Amino acid sequence: MKKILRNNLRQKKGSILVETISVMLLLVLLGVCSLSLAMSSFGAYQRLDNSRAKSSELRIASSFIINKIRQNDMSGNIDVRPDTISGNNALVIYESINGENYATWIYHDSGCLMEALVLRHEVPSPDVSKVIAKVDSFSLDFDREKRQITFSVGIEGVRPYNSVIKIRSR
Repeated sequence: MKKILRNNLRQKKGSILVETISVMLLLVLLGVCSLSLAMSSFGAYQRLDNSRAKSSELRIASSFIINKIRQNDMSGNIDVRPDTISGNNALVIYESINGENYATWIYHDSGCLMEALVLRHEVPSPDVSKVIAKVDSFSLDFDREKRQITFSVGIEGVRPYNSVIKIRSR
């Protein structure tokens, strides 16, 4: 009887070891799959969040320009001129504040849409400008015959925002 018990124990010891190893391998495989799923989900979340942030920057820049034009749509207040910093077209809005004549310049420089409020006869400089939004491209054109301003703001990886604004004043 002792001989039979010893043989059964030896057989069970071997089968328990194989079962334990197979369960451990399954747990390791499950852990690796879970980690892989978590990493790919995190990457997808980062891409979506980055895309949302870029789209938000474009909406901010576009909305800012449209509102500035609409607020100052009076005869002689709006012009498009080359800025002295980058040489590209800039939106220039002339206004009188407390009896002083000022010019607000909206232009693109160093990957940002910038705004500078200077005296009418002065030109903007980076030290008096503030950042409106981070954009990669900004183009602006003023068709005086049709009385409309066309502009585009863009960030790499996102479709650019293009707008046409009719100027109502003459």
